Amino acid sequence: MKIKKLIPLMIIITLIISLSTVVFGVNTGEIQPRTQNEIMPISETEANNTTEITQNPEAKTHEGDLYVFFSEDNSNTSSYVMDKNVDGNVFIFGKDVKITGEINGSLFVFATNLTIDESAYIAIHTFAAAENITMAGFTSDMYAACGTFNMTDTGVVYRDLKLASENATLLGQIGRDLDMTANNVKVYENEESSLYVGGNLSYSSVKEIEHINDIKVDGEVNYTQITEPEETNSNVALDYLYGTIGSVVFTLVIYALMIFLAPKFVEKSKEYMSPRFFLSAAIGLAFTILVPIIAIILLCTVLGVPLMFLILAVYIFVLMINSVVVATAINEVIVSKVQGLNTTWKKILMIIPVSAVLYLLKQIPFVGIWISAIIFLIGVGIVVLYQFDKRKKEKVVEE
Repeated sequence: MKIKKLIPLMIIITLIISLSTVVFGVNTGEIQPRTQNEIMPISETEANNTTEITQNPEAKTHEGDLYVFFSEDNSNTSSYVMDKNVDGNVFIFGKDVKITGEINGSLFVFATNLTIDESAYIAIHTFAAAENITMAGFTSDMYAACGTFNMTDTGVVYRDLKLASENATLLGQIGRDLDMTANNVKVYENEESSLYVGGNLSYSSVKEIEHINDIKVDGEVNYTQITEPEETNSNVALDYLYGTIGSVVFTLVIYALMIFLAPKFVEKSKEYMSPRFFLSAAIGLAFTILVPIIAIILLCTVLGVPLMFLILAVYIFVLMINSVVVATAINEVIVSKVQGLNTTWKKILMIIPVSAVLYLLKQIPFVGIWISAIIFLIGVGIVVLYQFDKRKKEKVVEE
């Protein structure tokens, strides 16, 4: 679905905004104050120059920014309840996050489940990326990317709400504009529980919102329909074509670099395809499993962290070029058996159809996944075996 493709974009936008020190604001209409739990909306001036908030005397006060990346109770879970009065910004990364305190600044959250309780008060902005978000408290502005968004009838966004979600339930109050992209939207439950928008309501969805005429919107309602492109034979053919071209170009670049930077590896690669085929696959499997385990062990030792990063960098690089390595080995086998192809430029030209065939084989339904796995293991195994053989020869020469 297109909405799922928007979530990574919203997360990137959230990160960019979180690194910015600029706050945007303009004057608009007012929202009816919410007096439940003695939480009152802030004025436009207070939103940009907040110095004091009505604090819960029973809550702990935290001066300055608060950073939370794990549970403070030292449990094995990654759940966290923010119940403090914070005079600054709050940054939280966790699994289950609940906000019950008051924040005299902005809130930045990355979580699996986020709940902003009725008692929660965020004076400026809320930036949230989560699988599930429940909004029942107060915030000045909110930018959210999630799978499911639930705004209860006690939820208040004093100014603007920007939302990208798969499913959205909106029954609270929004003081200014609502900009939303969602597939399934609910804005009306009954006369006492429905959405109020003080500005414009702009949304993109696969279908129009039901009961859109039963809610109060002071501005304009703008709807953009999301249409899923039809999967035609021409579209499928173009996808295969673009994928093949991309794979061939990537292979050509890496292959050309290997010819000029590692010619011995290119020449020797064919030796691991026929007589040592199964050994290459076995070594590739072992390498793929063992390296992450070794990296975790090194991470536990402070002195081994730099080595861990080096190993992981090599590991990722090998995983990226495994298909190119197999194409190179097959290409060398063909060149060795056909006369007149044993020149650099002819090798480069010959690898084009080889890499194209490998890519298309991996796209075959059901069978392609097994072909991909075999290519992956052999490619990794060839690189590892070559390094072992190279070191053995160096030791023999030294002796």
